[in-house]
Amino acid sequence: MSVTISEFGRATDSTPVRAAVLNNGILEAHILSYGAVLHRLYVRDKHGSPVDVVLGYPTVPDYELNAGDAMGAVVGRFANRIGGASFYLYEQEYHVTANQKGNCLHSGLHGFARTVFEMEPVEGDENAVRLTAESPDGTDGFPGNMQLEVQYSLAGSALVIRYYATTDAPTVVNITNHSYFNLNGHASGSALGHRFELESAEYLETDEDSIPTGRRIPVAGTPMDFNEEKTLGRDIGASYPALLQGKGYDHCYLLPDTGLRHAAWLAGPETGIRMETLTTQPAVQLYTANYLAPETPCKDGARYAARDAVCLETQNCPDSPNHPDFPDCTLLPRQTYDETTVYKFDIAAQ
Repeated sequence: MSVTISEFGRATDSTPVRAAVLNNGILEAHILSYGAVLHRLYVRDKHGSPVDVVLGYPTVPDYELNAGDAMGAVVGRFANRIGGASFYLYEQEYHVTANQKGNCLHSGLHGFARTVFEMEPVEGDENAVRLTAESPDGTDGFPGNMQLEVQYSLAGSALVIRYYATTDAPTVVNITNHSYFNLNGHASGSALGHRFELESAEYLETDEDSIPTGRRIPVAGTPMDFNEEKTLGRDIGASYPALLQGKGYDHCYLLPDTGLRHAAWLAGPETGIRMETLTTQPAVQLYTANYLAPETPCKDGARYAARDAVCLETQNCPDSPNHPDFPDCTLLPRQTYDETTVYKFDIAAQ
């Protein structure tokens, strides 16, 4: 059991980037200080061989050139979309960076996914690393000086990610990890054969630009229903408005209950690796990498294409600052944003 931190490379502006390796004899996770990226995650398959189950790039400049996919990164201040790149907070209107069809996606151009974090071991925990960064007041239009701390740790067969954020002025916050998972191995091609189960009765309807309309749509009787296990590819080609609009699954599913609880199962048919997702967050964005098209070679010489992975982005609802009936995303001074996501691994029954 150990944490080692070493130099990984440099960003295009020459800022040094470091990598932490966590290894508890069951899992091995590689974390970069750039974007708090989960760069590699080795899990043992049904034969006991280690498999890297997250997609990634070989160098920091590659991550920068492909920043639009947020590969493996911690995304914030506000993950997902804000419609019209604006919102009201305490009767004050804020305009944030519009970087996709007039909307703000994943916090604009200077979010945490593009930030170099400070990195250090967690004192007293030989299986954890702490990353910290600040987003100054006005960054991409967001109010308040925000401090973000991310802790990655290993607990048996689980990777635990905890987020803590504070602010000195009222602001909005929505933090997620944007890892692209392929449990057959990061370079194994299509993920549509993965078996998937998601405990959710409703998803958010979106418009043609993927902005929530405010309507919650029951999944029962539709291709959006994963309450009973099926492959990701079984219904992805159905002539169903939500799937046609998103070119596959790219939708926010609402989770029942509160606290740290089970959300989903995902299993790779070739390796037998199964992943359980647990979270304290109110929702999860299911994204089948419909638009994945890297501009550079990927790690280990791989070439990724659309639908070669699946993202399970545990988070608050997209565009929640503009929907008072969505879970509150406001963070006030003297409050602490505190959310946890766990990815836990085992071998699926054959």
